[in-house]
Amino acid sequence: MRQIIIVGILLIACFYFLFSFSNRQVQENRPPEIRITAPLPNSTFKWNSILPYEIQVSDFEDGNSEYDEINPNEVLLIVQYLRDSSELKPYLKRKSNTNYETLIQMGHSTCFNCHRAKGKLIGPSFTDIAAKYDRDPKTIELLAKKIMTGSSSVWGDEKMPPHPDLMAGQVRELVRWILENNSDSNRDYLAGLRGSIKTRENVEDKEKGILVMTAIYRDHGSDNQGQSSIQAQNTLILKNH
Repeated sequence: MRQIIIVGILLIACFYFLFSFSNRQVQENRPPEIRITAPLPNSTFKWNSILPYEIQVSDFEDGNSEYDEINPNEVLLIVQYLRDSSELKPYLKRKSNTNYETLIQMGHSTCFNCHRAKGKLIGPSFTDIAAKYDRDPKTIELLAKKIMTGSSSVWGDEKMPPHPDLMAGQVRELVRWILENNSDSNRDYLAGLRGSIKTRENVEDKEKGILVMTAIYRDHGSDNQGQSSIQAQNTLILKNH
């Protein structure tokens, strides 16, 4: 009788384990939610002014930005100026087909700790780097090596720390992206949950324009094997008053 009870307990334990394991296996990675909370929808902007912004992110696996569970550098904001509403629909269509993989990888690394797309931080801006170097294979290889091994005395006293954790092919794509995507004065890229946008200067108040803000976050996937990461984005359209 005792043996029968023990066997029964073992069978129940095995059934519970298999049931729990099956539930964990079928649980899918839930998509993140991202929202631009400031400025407010349907608000306007002025030229030559400071426009504060704030972004909220929540993800079942990664956490919530309200509780400092989201890495701010992994939250990206793409800012695009358009002349008028006639350019809006074509831009949104192009944007929907744009691959932001390299930009997202930059957010997941330490690039935005020291660099901005426009404007100096610790190191030079991506715009300054793109203006300084040619877009040829030798230059890409040279800059990729500098990123991986570190460098100094190129942009003054600042030192580029080494990044041995990055793959060579990944770094080349990163350099190629920097050189090819920072010549448009009407586009900017920022990282962070909150900050401010300096709108364009030397523009007459009567000149109309549209500001398109697109926030992007890609989660880290789930703990289950085969559950890849999911990207979410939110777009806000502002008009100059």
